[in-house]
Amino acid sequence: MHSPGSDKRNSRWGDAPVVDKTGKPKIAVVTERDIERIFMPLARYRYLPADYLHALAGGSLDYLVNRLALLARKPNSYVSRPQQQRANANANCRPQIYELSDKGIRLMHERGLMSQRPRTPTNFAHELMTCQLMASFELGVRESSNRLITWSDILQSQNLPEATRRSQRPFHIPVTVTIGGATIPTHVIADGAPFGIARSVDGQASYFFFCPGVEADCGTEPIDASDFQRSSLFKKFVLYLAVDAQGIHRSHFGFPNLYIPIVTTNAARLSSMMKLLERITGGAGAKNILFKTFPAFTSSGKPPSPSGHMVTEDWQRVAYPPFNFLTS
Repeated sequence: MHSPGSDKRNSRWGDAPVVDKTGKPKIAVVTERDIERIFMPLARYRYLPADYLHALAGGSLDYLVNRLALLARKPNSYVSRPQQQRANANANCRPQIYELSDKGIRLMHERGLMSQRPRTPTNFAHELMTCQLMASFELGVRESSNRLITWSDILQSQNLPEATRRSQRPFHIPVTVTIGGATIPTHVIADGAPFGIARSVDGQASYFFFCPGVEADCGTEPIDASDFQRSSLFKKFVLYLAVDAQGIHRSHFGFPNLYIPIVTTNAARLSSMMKLLERITGGAGAKNILFKTFPAFTSSGKPPSPSGHMVTEDWQRVAYPPFNFLTS
């Protein structure tokens, strides 16, 4: 006989236990499959919807969704569903977004599979967008049978200067610019970790493209700002152009090249960004600054299915033809 209330369906957003036929909470025994399909992707990308986890791991989507629900509920609580996702009006119709809980992080630490997690992001939508973009790069490289060069790979590379390896903030790229006659020493940092793509030809890695991360623009920063101390796309463009002109990507990372993927939420804002870069460069543009759109978390439309389109589809450039990581 079922215990009273055992047939009551749990709330999609609650953490009430999943119960067995006797009414007792189901205890999840974390398996290697869980580690590979759920814990490791969430260690790489803090926030991911269930369909992205499925795209990265494969297998049965129904099994994965049910497994995530069990791992999220008491007394297991290895993963959690960030409450910020409910700000979307269609949250009840979208794949749920997950992150590792404190308990899940402790498990990963105990297994030596994860270093200390940075502090909680102040902007959920921005961090989610960054994670989805970075996951798309991973999917695209995998789909095209090429190789993703991860930040861990870069840290172990002999090409990485020792000063950067020892730095407490190795992805901060130091750069000095002159604005209005004043010399300004500063730095530029992208969203997500630096990475590279090794493109294979006839089974051999022949082309390498390195990125400092991605610039995920949710429309919260001004595009053009007169105050250089204030964060803006104008400031980012000036700094990245200086990094390229001064070859700082070589001296700081040991990268032979540097491509800056800039992704914003809609075509109108993208057009404004590209016009700004055209103005800054006097119409010359920049062959290594790449532009693409991706819908905002707050968009009312159906979110695009996870794919490797960051790698497989073209990027726009100013004064240069479209760029593609697989064919350019």
